[in-house]
Amino acid sequence: MNPIVCCQDLQVREEVHKLGVLILLWRRQLGMTQYQLADKSGLAQSYISDLESGSIDPRWSTIYRVVYGLGEMSVQDFLNGPQAIRSLMRYICGQESHSHSIFLLM
Repeated sequence: MNPIVCCQDLQVREEVHKLGVLILLWRRQLGMTQYQLADKSGLAQSYISDLESGSIDPRWSTIYRVVYGLGEMSVQDFLNGPQAIRSLMRYICGQESHSHSIFLLM
């Protein structure tokens, strides 16, 4: 196997996993169950579970549906993570967090 392709595949899997963790963090922050998020986003509960575990590489349209299901927030706010996580990042890093800095935690 080509090492460049293998490396790229690993990076994609890591990013998909981080996206799943973000969904899980937001859902828990908002006190939602997987069933509630599934209902609000128009997806199956099993699909939400697969997203959170990082076993599915979603399309952007699916991400938009999940963000819509989480409530009134922009995709950018979603990617920045819940406030509690941003506060933790500022504490750990000693600086203001910026876009995608949540991924440093994962």
